[in-house]
This record gives sequence, C-alpha cells and structure tokens, in this order.
Amino acid sequence: MKINWEAVEYSLEKAKKDFESLEVHDKNVGPIQIDSEWGELRKKLIQARDEVFDKLGLDEACSLSYSFDLEFGLKLYEVLNESIGFDNRVASNVDVWQYLSIKVIPDIVHSRRGLNEQYYYLKPVRIWLYAIWWYINLSWMGDEERTRDVIQHNTTDTIVGIVERPGIGYYIDVDREIMKQNKDYSDEATLRKVLKLNTARIMVISPELVVGGVEGYVNDLFESVGAKKKRSIGGYVKDLFGVKRK
Repeated sequence: MKINWEAVEYSLEKAKKDFESLEVHDKNVGPIQIDSEWGELRKKLIQARDEVFDKLGLDEACSLSYSFDLEFGLKLYEVLNESIGFDNRVASNVDVWQYLSIKVIPDIVHSRRGLNEQYYYLKPVRIWLYAIWWYINLSWMGDEERTRDVIQHNTTDTIVGIVERPGIGYYIDVDREIMKQNKDYSDEATLRKVLKLNTARIMVISPELVVGGVEGYVNDLFESVGAKKKRSIGGYVKDLFGVKRK
C-alpha cells in the first residue's frame, strides 16, 4: 500500500461541504465513497478499530473514552508509517487529516466524537485523528509496549495539553522526555505547568546544550514547578505501619 500524500488537497471549504453531506442512520455514517487508492487503508483502519473494540470489550453502543483514544491511537500510528510514505511532514498537513476524517473513516471518528465538526475539520489541533496521532508520536518510547506503559494512566486532558500548544510547535525529543518523566508525577496540573514553562524557556534555551542534555532540561522543568513524585506502594505501607522512610 503506497499513497501519494503530496497529492492530497482538501480545502476547508471542501471539507465543510462534504461534512455537511454526512448522515447518520442507526450509527452508520455515510456516504463513504472513496477512490480505490484509499480502499486498503480504510480496510486496515476498520480492522484496527475492531481489534481495539475486542480488546477493550466494547461495541458501537458503548460510550468511548481515553482508553479508546490510546489504543486506537497506537493502531493508527502503526498503520500510518514510513512504509506508506507517512512521516512528520505529512502529519503536519491539515488537509490530510481532514480528508481521512471526512472521506476515509468518518464512521470511526463518529464512534468517538459524534458528528461534531470541530473533530473533523474546523480547528486543526482539535481534529481527533490529528490529535491522537500526534499524541502517540510525542509520547513514543520506541515501541508500542513501552509507549503504552508511559501514557496508559493519562486522560483526555493530557492529549489536549500536549497537542494543543500555540506558538512553538513540537520539539519532539523534548516532548517525549516530558511524557516519559510525567509518568512519575501525580496530576494534570503538574503537566500543564511544565508545558507552560517549557514554552517560555525553549524560546531562549537549547535543551541539548544544558547540563544533562534533554533529560536534564526536562528534569529541571519538573523541579522548577515544584512537582511532587508519586509515592510508591512501599512508601504507603511504611507510613501505615509507622516506619520512617529513608
């Protein structure tokens, strides 16, 4: 399967017109009429959705949540890869996400977000497919298992926090280190503070040049906002029985 991503031109006006033609009948969304070039990709993504439904014990009547974002996001990231010509540059093209959302798999988007225009085309960073692909990309730890381990306890707010940031764009190595270290902290407020501070600092600091490199730079972000690490189960047990922790 090879797709000419460079040929995808799908204006906001066209997206709006095609979105308004979508209809829902008994949770089936249509019309879905795609060129043969996109048929195999749609088949793979429908299969991916079905595998996620089976894994999570879901069906079309279920109210989907972050767990679906996570698992389908990992599948989407697996399917949209360099072997089919998909890369960060393609992923920055809003036309691609609008086209996938409205023309290729509107039924999958609908299953998570209903027929709400902002998740299909209206606001680029709110396009659901865009958001979950970039969330996985900015959290990628080298393989699916390690990535899931780092972000499985996050929430939809985490996706919003890491993806919807104005001004600086994405600094992928730093973002991945933030997500890696964020696993050790306890609340969304900490991540919001870290991301805000990073936005300010990265304008004037090259993370690679600070002591400890990117890891040291990110560690200092968490320390600077007064982040408190999660306590281990062992720590709770020692407190419970009055044992001082060293």
